[in-house]
Amino acid sequence: MTNPFVEKLSTGEWSPERFRRHLAETGAPLVERVLADEVDVTFVDEPGGATTVTLSVVIGPVIGFNKIDTEFAPVPGTPFRVLTLRMRADLRFSYVFTRCGPTGEGERVPDPFNPPPRFSECSVERFSGASVAVLPDAEPLPWLDQAEARPAQAVESVVFASELLGNERRVWISMPRGEFPQESALPFVIHLDGTPEHSAPSVRDALVQAGLIRPCAVVLLDQLGPRRDQELRCDPVFSRMLADELLPWLHDRYPLSRDPRDVALAGESFGGLCAAWTALHHPATFGNAIIQSPSCGYHPDLRWGTGAGELLRRTPVPTLIADYLAAAPAPVRIFHDVGELESSSTHSRWLDQVLTQQGYDTAYREFAGGHDYAWWRGLLADALLWCFPLTAEPQA
Repeated sequence: MTNPFVEKLSTGEWSPERFRRHLAETGAPLVERVLADEVDVTFVDEPGGATTVTLSVVIGPVIGFNKIDTEFAPVPGTPFRVLTLRMRADLRFSYVFTRCGPTGEGERVPDPFNPPPRFSECSVERFSGASVAVLPDAEPLPWLDQAEARPAQAVESVVFASELLGNERRVWISMPRGEFPQESALPFVIHLDGTPEHSAPSVRDALVQAGLIRPCAVVLLDQLGPRRDQELRCDPVFSRMLADELLPWLHDRYPLSRDPRDVALAGESFGGLCAAWTALHHPATFGNAIIQSPSCGYHPDLRWGTGAGELLRRTPVPTLIADYLAAAPAPVRIFHDVGELESSSTHSRWLDQVLTQQGYDTAYREFAGGHDYAWWRGLLADALLWCFPLTAEPQA
């Protein structure tokens, strides 16, 4: 598999400068359709020196970047190294290069010919700063495109202290454009794993401007590094903090609705797990849960071993699924998306089956990708359309 433009470079028909111009004009990686639903994707690096280069993508069994074993090959007589892979034509995915020098020390970098897009910084550092490949048949994310072109105004940054948790954290609040008197009752979404550069306020603005959703506030909640996993994995104290401390604190400061049907709790990965679990246990506070690739296979007693140890392993029903099975249906609406190619898709399908059988008002969808912010940032628009559509009547 050789890309025709790489072939021009390798034969000398194109100079390195001409090849760089082509990359700048067409964008990277280079994509060539080979079948109706498959493409050859060529990644290009210019690392310099005696450096080996490998590719890692957010598709595969690892929650994060999965390394592709094949190294980039040098293009003789040029400073470039390339790797061509055959892929499904409908994929969208984050990726990085790892450059290793003679000493064997690796440096993870984005594609130098495809810089990370806006909103690429994430609360989980290992996901941050990646390039994104959008193959020709990938589902478009038009509201993300608009958000990237017109980012929201700067968010307000405040410190929130919790007596229940005995800590404090940063909270960023983004109000919709325009003036809203104190007696207003705006719907709002609280996004776990918040950062000041999150896409949510800008996606919200694009949808409001198009007249598709009600003006709503976005609350971005910081997670405290090493405490994140503890707090977001079905922790009753953390959930009580959200319902009993954070909500009253917000209502004291902003013109927000007190109707649970106007409140959404959103999260990704462990954040999605927390959002769904908290909404089940606090439905009088959170009437909507937005769960993106939720870690719904989690159970505190689940351990994986090897060899003879496997003969003693028990596999409990995951906590979130068990709790939804055991409880009477709560008045909660649930938007749920997951990557078809991520390891948690089986548990997400199980959860969706349980929610459907229990009679929940739920929207479930799978996207062509992995456990990936490249999808979550844009599909958040569909979640906001689900939660806060611009309708004359309140939600039933």
